[in-house]
Amino acid sequence: MRTLAVVTNIPTPYRVPLFNTLAEALPEVGWRLHVLFGSQGNARRRWDVSEQGFAFPCEFLGGWNLRLGTERILNTYGGLGDALRRIRPGGIVCTGYSAGTVAASRYARKHGIPLAIWSGTVPGPLEREWWRVLLRRWLVRKSDGFLAYGSAAREYLVSLGADPGRIHIAWNTVETDRFLKLPLPRSPLPSEPLRLLTVGYLERRKRVDLAIEAVAAAARRGSDVELEVAGDGTERAALEALAADLGVAGRVRFLGNVAYDAIPALHGRAHGFLFPTEHDIWGLALVEAMAAGKACVASVRAGATRDLVTDGVTGYAVDFERTEAVARRLAAMRERVEELGAAARARVQSGFTLAKSGEGWQELVSGW
Repeated sequence: MRTLAVVTNIPTPYRVPLFNTLAEALPEVGWRLHVLFGSQGNARRRWDVSEQGFAFPCEFLGGWNLRLGTERILNTYGGLGDALRRIRPGGIVCTGYSAGTVAASRYARKHGIPLAIWSGTVPGPLEREWWRVLLRRWLVRKSDGFLAYGSAAREYLVSLGADPGRIHIAWNTVETDRFLKLPLPRSPLPSEPLRLLTVGYLERRKRVDLAIEAVAAAARRGSDVELEVAGDGTERAALEALAADLGVAGRVRFLGNVAYDAIPALHGRAHGFLFPTEHDIWGLALVEAMAAGKACVASVRAGATRDLVTDGVTGYAVDFERTEAVARRLAAMRERVEELGAAARARVQSGFTLAKSGEGWQELVSGW
């Protein structure tokens, strides 16, 4: 049985279940998993992930985390070469186009083993930087296969020169069971507000300001709507001020940083979910919300929206910059909470599970 080395940045609550799934699935096709984490955490990620939940072999490298802005962290993956020489993998999968991918690509070429890039990257502001495009094209040429988060990521890989026949879809998802077991929400009574939730870092790119503006617009139209905001970040004070300026401070509740295990409970008391991001390569928060049976309003600028949301059927796909249009969707949502929530959950159950993601990994390594 050959060893598949997965080179990735840090352990997270949503990745550990995937690796646990792969540890069971890969031996079925003659491979065993070994995960090499660049580090145990970084300044941007605040999760406390216990290794007691790891059902896969792994180790932590001695790299540095260099902060390049509010949302960008560069992991140096120090010690990666030594780790690869020690475990002698039969193949390597690397997340994205990191320093770890560059080092692992050199190792793979020297030792004659296949390497794949696991990527969710879709076109965005950073993807237009010339040096970034050149690096990615070079890494794509040096790679033997690819795992894409979804259809938009697949198209981006093709644009970089990847052979479409070597791209496997490994849907980017979470441990959906904890969300699927929640009761489907009922529509609010006439005396109740439409309770909405949004989850994420309070940074400019997440555009929670647009969600607050939509709530204010809906209230002006006579809709009784409330919003809970789970998360923290540099924009929190400005967002609280915006809610006050728009006269909806009583309708918008800021919860601060919420432990990952507490997220299902937040969905349990909400009717709907807002995902107003300006740019997200995927959007695991949307997967969670749809698995929880929430009626979702999702930004068309997120990779997950394209694959998960059929507008008006499994949710609403919108441009959050069009505030009044979003407000109209919120008014329509009130009468369709149960219908949209059931369709959203069915969409996730149809294939956006860890088991389905594992099939993409099996297909990749079976060709090696």
